[in-house]
Amino acid sequence: MTLEPIKLNTPTDLENHFSSNDLDIVKITNLRTHTVIGICEDELFEPQPLILTIDMGIPKPGACDSDNISQTVDYDCVRKTVIKFATNNKYKLLESFGEQLSRILLDKYKLSTIKLEIKKPAKYPDVESVGFIMFRSAGKSLKFRHYENNIFYLLGSGIIPKK
Repeated sequence: MTLEPIKLNTPTDLENHFSSNDLDIVKITNLRTHTVIGICEDELFEPQPLILTIDMGIPKPGACDSDNISQTVDYDCVRKTVIKFATNNKYKLLESFGEQLSRILLDKYKLSTIKLEIKKPAKYPDVESVGFIMFRSAGKSLKFRHYENNIFYLLGSGIIPKK
């Protein structure tokens, strides 16, 4: 069985993928946090506000039937993870901040897909915000990391690691 990463290039692709593959979305809208981020001199030392909207795609969770929080993504835990990540890290670019955060969330919460929108509302006085939107899926590389002993997984599946 070959697992192909899903390609989500546009919001329409994302919606089509979710609807055709019975994924549910756990959503956090406009989470406000602060981090040191930027390339300009005035951004390098003081934390500045970020606003994040996170759409987390998961297969139909057991919680739909059981009403048990342990069978879905706990958005309070995600919220705390995002705030801790933002508070404890410094990045130059929203793109690299988003890439690392999306990897953490995909892996930690076993997400199938993620749409992450990051806004910097205080960058310019004449602009409401600048930002970045990204779509990522748990491709082979993320699934691969879930195994404690990767070499046995690779041998068992007939895949030979490339050098």
